Amino acid sequence: MAIAPQTPAHRHWTALEAYLQPLEDDSMELDEFLKHWDVTREELAYICDCSLTTVNHWFSQGEHRRFPSEKHKQKLALAHHIWTTIETEPEYLQTLREMYIKKHRKR
Repeated sequence: MAIAPQTPAHRHWTALEAYLQPLEDDSMELDEFLKHWDVTREELAYICDCSLTTVNHWFSQGEHRRFPSEKHKQKLALAHHIWTTIETEPEYLQTLREMYIKKHRKR
């Protein structure tokens, strides 16, 4: 017996929007993120969805120096939140996530 797909309720869309577009006040400075996580510049580019060149400009000195945008800071905050949450989540949630990933890889 097949189960009918569930129509997402307003609370589902609200939760999704919170992850896709974090609030402006939910951001993290680059130096604060780097105090918590030992990541490469390539990994920072992946997290922030930007080029390695952009990340390299964040670390440069002088006239070519740039700073992370609010969008980048929001992505850093989101990565920090997810990684911190995973550290403390119950084992059954880890198992469920692994099952979900395996199921979607088979498709």
